[in-house]
Amino acid sequence: MGLVDVAVLAAVEGAAQALPISATGHGAAARLWLRAVDGGAWAVPAQLAAAAALAIAVRQRLRSALGEGVRGLARPSLFRASPPARDAALLALGAAVSLLVAAALRPYAARWGHAPLAAGLGLLATGAALASTAIAPRRADREETDAPSLAGMIAAGAAHGVAALPGGSRVGAALVLLLWLGVRPARAVELALALSIPALLVSGLAEARALHGPVPAAAATLSLLAAFAGAAAGAAALRALAERRRTAALALWIIPLGLAMVAYAQALPGPYWRRPSAIIAPQTVPSPSTVPS
Repeated sequence: MGLVDVAVLAAVEGAAQALPISATGHGAAARLWLRAVDGGAWAVPAQLAAAAALAIAVRQRLRSALGEGVRGLARPSLFRASPPARDAALLALGAAVSLLVAAALRPYAARWGHAPLAAGLGLLATGAALASTAIAPRRADREETDAPSLAGMIAAGAAHGVAALPGGSRVGAALVLLLWLGVRPARAVELALALSIPALLVSGLAEARALHGPVPAAAATLSLLAAFAGAAAGAAALRALAERRRTAALALWIIPLGLAMVAYAQALPGPYWRRPSAIIAPQTVPSPSTVPS
């Protein structure tokens, strides 16, 4: 895979990790467009760079939460009295639930991660969830909350973990649930992005262990830069959309993409699109002349 392809895939990965548009779904679509094999080498630095960009995007909230969280270990009463300490407890709980759920679903995500049909159906579900925020109850500012309850954060963490399946968006799943729970949009974005940092670090390190050789320096550098830029731009765009309560508009892109992926899968010969390895090497992808009409 050429360096241009690496840059495109890494930038898509970074942006889709920050925006609620599904990194797995867009990665599948990008690989089909580029006729590229996902060897995993570029994905490791891309995921780590995306995690760094998200950490910078929510650095103020993370800094205060970590500081008060450490103090709260010595003075547990802070977790009730200090909002930053409560943030630390909620984020730790949500991240733990997310990682556990994602680990339980990992065999299914690995099995169907490259299947166009699975990615398309996941994109449709993601788009429908985002579209639902347009009809979410809108409370007056004074009635909105800065943080969900413990039960609400557990639910957000579980949704975040389930969205590791193909076509899902971890940021999107947590964001949609938090908005329906009445969390202020800006705070919901910060919590959803912060929840994704541990998931990206764990996923990137797991893929690094699975690599069979070193990542080429040029590909690693380009992947780092492209993914970081994509994630930083995506986080800024998501914050702007949430503040204007326009996150539902992203469904206008995600749903058509999901329909296109489903149509592509259905156009393939039956046994072919059912296989999890449906996105494979360029020479084995059927040309339009071989796809049944």
